Formats: sequence, structure tokens, C-alpha cells
Amino acid sequence: MNWYYFFKALHIIGFVSWFAGIFYIVRLFVYHREAWDRGLDDSEGEILRRQYHIMQSRLYAIIQNPAMYLTLIGGIGMLSINSTWLQSPWMHLKLGLVLGLMIYHWSCKRQIKALEKSPTGINSFGYRLYNEVPTLVLIAIVMLVVWKNLDGLWIGLISLVILGSVFFAAARLYRRKREKN
Repeated sequence: MNWYYFFKALHIIGFVSWFAGIFYIVRLFVYHREAWDRGLDDSEGEILRRQYHIMQSRLYAIIQNPAMYLTLIGGIGMLSINSTWLQSPWMHLKLGLVLGLMIYHWSCKRQIKALEKSPTGINSFGYRLYNEVPTLVLIAIVMLVVWKNLDGLWIGLISLVILGSVFFAAARLYRRKREKN
């Protein structure tokens, strides 16, 4: 059996699932925050807040956490087989981005706990912007892995700036449209 391909498959399955969970949970934060904005006397808002909390907690515990661990197991397995990558600058940057993504993942747990009790200092538009962070990290990681050198970094940085600007502009346009309605 070729263990490298086994770990690579685990890694791909893990990060696809992890990113799906990360993208979805922050959308739930947007809706949860909007349920808080309805006011404390709103019985529908209370029902929505409870339901969003259940959905977020289950998504985090049942999808995101196992997917993160699967990603790490697959990645560590591949690195143990091909340890020369640990000497490459692109891999150092990738591992730094993965660490940042793990911190982001854990920050989602803090948001779940905070939104359960009261509205946070982040409004729904702020959560929409918060939702773009993992997209930008994903772009950077994919560019680094595809090129396996720092050329990928430059292409990734240019893509980040362009796509980040587009995402920010789109979020602002969407916000204006929603405010008009």
C-alpha cells in the first residue's frame, strides 16, 4: 500500500470538509446576529437564536473538529513520508497559514459561546467580512501547494489582493442593497 496517497486522500477529504464547515458556520453567525438584532422581546428571534446555537454547536463538534483533525493527520502523515518539504520556504508559509486557520477555527468556538448569551460586538456585516478570511487563506494555501515554491506565494498574494478587493466591494454592495430594502 502506498501510504503517501492514503495520507494525501485523508488530507484532501479533511480540508474540503473543514473548509465547508468553516464557510457555513460563519454564515450561521450572520443569521444568529440578525436574530439578536430583532430584539429580546421577539419570540421568533428567541426561537431562531436557540436553533442557530444548536446548529452551530453541532456543526463545530460533528463536522469541523473531526475534519480539522483529519486534515492534520493527513498532512503530518505526508510530511513524515516526505520530510524534505520541511526544508522548503513554501512549506513553512503553508504551515503558518494552517496555524492561522486553526486559530480562526478556535475563534469560531468563542463566537458560538458569545452568541449564545448576547449579541457580540460584531454586526452581521462584520461577520460577512469575517467569512472571507478563510477564503483568502484557502487561495494562498492552494497557490503555494500547486507551485511548491515562492512563485506560488507571489501569485497567491496578487490573487489575494484582487479577490480580497472584489469580496470586500461585493459585501459593501450587498450591504447597501439590503439597507435599501
